[in-house]
Amino acid sequence: MIKVIKTLKAVIYARVSTDEQAAEGYSIPAQIELLVDYAKRHNLTITDEYIDNGKSGKSIAGRPQMSRLLEDAQKNSFDAVIVYKLDRLARSTRDSIDIAELLSRHGIQLISLSENIDTTTPHGYMFFTILSSIAEMERKQIVGRVKMGMTQRAKEGKWNGGLCFGYDAKDKRLEINDEEAKIVQEIFDYADQGFGYKKIVGILNRKGYITKRGNVFSIGTLKGILDNPVYIGKVRFNQYENWAEKRRSGKNKDAIIVDGEHEAIITEELWERVQQKRSARSYKAVQSDQPYILTKLIRCPQCGAGMVAGKSKGANKTYRYYKCGTFHNKGASECSANSINADVAERQVLEEFKRIVTESQFLQRLVQKMNKERENAKEPLLEEKKRLEASINKCEKYIANITDNLMKDPELLSIFREKLNEQQQAKLSYQQQLEETEEKLSNTTSKPIDLMALLYLVRNLDSILEQADSEEKKELLRMIIKEIEITPTAPSRKEGRQINKIHLHFDFTPAGVKKSQKTL
Repeated sequence: MIKVIKTLKAVIYARVSTDEQAAEGYSIPAQIELLVDYAKRHNLTITDEYIDNGKSGKSIAGRPQMSRLLEDAQKNSFDAVIVYKLDRLARSTRDSIDIAELLSRHGIQLISLSENIDTTTPHGYMFFTILSSIAEMERKQIVGRVKMGMTQRAKEGKWNGGLCFGYDAKDKRLEINDEEAKIVQEIFDYADQGFGYKKIVGILNRKGYITKRGNVFSIGTLKGILDNPVYIGKVRFNQYENWAEKRRSGKNKDAIIVDGEHEAIITEELWERVQQKRSARSYKAVQSDQPYILTKLIRCPQCGAGMVAGKSKGANKTYRYYKCGTFHNKGASECSANSINADVAERQVLEEFKRIVTESQFLQRLVQKMNKERENAKEPLLEEKKRLEASINKCEKYIANITDNLMKDPELLSIFREKLNEQQQAKLSYQQQLEETEEKLSNTTSKPIDLMALLYLVRNLDSILEQADSEEKKELLRMIIKEIEITPTAPSRKEGRQINKIHLHFDFTPAGVKKSQKTL
């Protein structure tokens, strides 16, 4: 017996395909009668009915009422969904579980009459968990098979795809691009001569060279080339571990490096000399006991790029400053340093920050505008969610078609294997993006920002800033400040550049008052 924990607003979902019409009690009227009767017996209030008549359960995209139900679920329009049987949700177990998981994330109870499932009961939850575990195993097996296939290709010296400067990929094989190969040779020659990253990047950009994607060279691009053994005829795979969380910091010590099928551009002797010279040089990022709290906020007065941390040693002390990020990454051919003293800039910004947030009516207007922005952010996220769901459905349809063909003729596997792997990888990528989008949606629909919390912040601002670490100070500043302009030139050599304007995320000028930017 299914146990309903409390009085709920419930909706019913019924579906029947053309082939199932009036068969096995699946007719729409038969389903509705059973569902309505169940709701009455358990004191549930039916607030809506979602009926897909003559629709297959193969794809959500082809069922407008299921799409509407899922949209309403994310608005928390009801507390429970009642179905006659789980396969009414979708034809495949995987799709049924995806729907059930979405409902669960929004606190919505799923009740299935035929399977006696109620996700609020121990029995129902256990059954749902078992199904979820099966689906999770399916996902991991797909990932494992795809990764295993790519690993095997790498071990055989085959290229696994992606752009590679110096080469063109043709029929999954690398062929030398003569013009780019000359630039690769130049890069390694400069490094062999002991040139630093910035100097090499400056030379490349002054010569007008561009990357595979049509951009100017940066230090990051340069490092990627100098790190890549592809240029000595090797293939590297599995370079990073847990990329989703660690990104480039998760380097794998057991990366696969084998002889490739492609032709080398440089000699192994040149490669070894360059790697030894790079190891001997110090390429450490700027570190300081006084962290830089204005990175990503302060802008270059010449090119508008974010300014990055810098420091230099004088006779008796170390000087901190901010310098143009374009200059730092791409050299003097792209912009100038346009440095500003970090201590001066941070002192001026913190003083202005405290003045801004203590102005009359500021907090009330801030709360109103931030909550409005959160509300406005929902629409593009909902559109992105729909797009991703459609992409996932498209992949699933493609995979299902391939699988059907393979069942009819297993010998087609060699033809379809690559396409099948591509679609499975694409589906996994879309699912990850969908989870991230749904998390963002959840954040935008969470509890509104509280005025009292911000009042407490302002009243205790001095002590909060004094006790806050660098990351907390950055977060405080970025809540209010969009970007910071500095003067293009210094009033005098002694004074140096100064903070010119602070741009806020919102315009807080009271109605009827002439708008102006905050200017120091």
